[in-house]
Amino acid sequence: MKIDAQLFKKAQKVLSEVMDPSPVIYNEWLSGQYGCDVYLKLENMLPIGSFKMRGATFKISQLTAAEKKQGVLAVSAGNHAQGVAWAAKKFGIKATIVMPLGSPLTKIRNTESLGAQVILHGHSIEECFTHAQEMMKKKKMIFVHPFHDPLVIAGQGTVAFEILKQIPKVDYVFSAIGGGGLVSGIGQVMKNEKSKAKIIAGQASGCSPMVDTLNSGKVVNSENGDTFADGIRVRKVNEEMWHLLDGVLESSHKVDDEKMAWAILQLMEKARVIAEGAGALPLALFDQLWQKNPKKFKGKKICLVVCGGNIDVNLLERIIDRGLIESHRKVTITVPIKDRPGTLHQLTGIIKDVGANVLQVVHDRDSSGTGITGARVVFTLETKGEEHLKTLLKEMKKDFPLCQVVN
Repeated sequence: MKIDAQLFKKAQKVLSEVMDPSPVIYNEWLSGQYGCDVYLKLENMLPIGSFKMRGATFKISQLTAAEKKQGVLAVSAGNHAQGVAWAAKKFGIKATIVMPLGSPLTKIRNTESLGAQVILHGHSIEECFTHAQEMMKKKKMIFVHPFHDPLVIAGQGTVAFEILKQIPKVDYVFSAIGGGGLVSGIGQVMKNEKSKAKIIAGQASGCSPMVDTLNSGKVVNSENGDTFADGIRVRKVNEEMWHLLDGVLESSHKVDDEKMAWAILQLMEKARVIAEGAGALPLALFDQLWQKNPKKFKGKKICLVVCGGNIDVNLLERIIDRGLIESHRKVTITVPIKDRPGTLHQLTGIIKDVGANVLQVVHDRDSSGTGITGARVVFTLETKGEEHLKTLLKEMKKDFPLCQVVN
């Protein structure tokens, strides 16, 4: 499914008339941390909080008058749903969206508030697709695929035109992969415009069929969708999308949920940006690769595509907690002690002197292995990061050599 360069340019013209470019910000904190120029392409700042409105809007803009009367049908875990709903409202047509049971309430409500009818069905995108096909047998509607459609990909690819204008001579673009529409669109535009930028993409390790397929050279579908990054929880590989991606990516990688949680926290603290899992994945992936080879990126211009910010508020607290643990700023330490007066005071004194903060403490005399005269103290502590934690453990081990981190 090769997409003509003129179609991308047409999409850029159409979308420039109905939406403003998403902003790009240079982040001094991250740039200083990594020794390169780090830019954030904030697709989360678009009206629906995601890049998905690009492809949906261009697709719907190209429908004939007769097709518009039929209305549109889409399948989505949330962001594509809102994109289709927004575009349908813009062009005054009816939209129906099939979403999995258990989809984030925020995304369901936002989709409905844009005027679309939401039908909750099944526990996966694949089950939603099956249900949508049955619906279309009973009522003729125009199906707006989330990624496997030239018009949708052309719309998503308009991100690249903006990046090239906003970050001249960009060296690397990092993005998340779900079905592949965004990354394949960006990559094709970059090639068409003769950019030397390298595209690096990632997928959640708990649901990484496209990355596994790209790296093995054969289709590898995922049985489970084990990730909180619902926007990229696509379990089956579309072969045409695979080949499109294979032609534009420098490399593709897996990123685990803990690393994405860490990246969400980093973006909140260092950029004041709220990102969902897929939106934070590019930072997590960049850090992952930088840790292995910082020289590769030294002095380069790095663009991180924050593709969405529609994160469930109820989930955010848990994600922040995981991010604190991943960055060693929240830690649980267990300490076997002799159960005698003053020991707990001695322990808390060490913690105070090092400058850590006690969030919770449990003094347990009854767990197995403590003995008749022993006890186990479990501290949940707040630290300043990995080096601070190392200093704390070093001081604690002087008097309590069996203390250990348990998270």
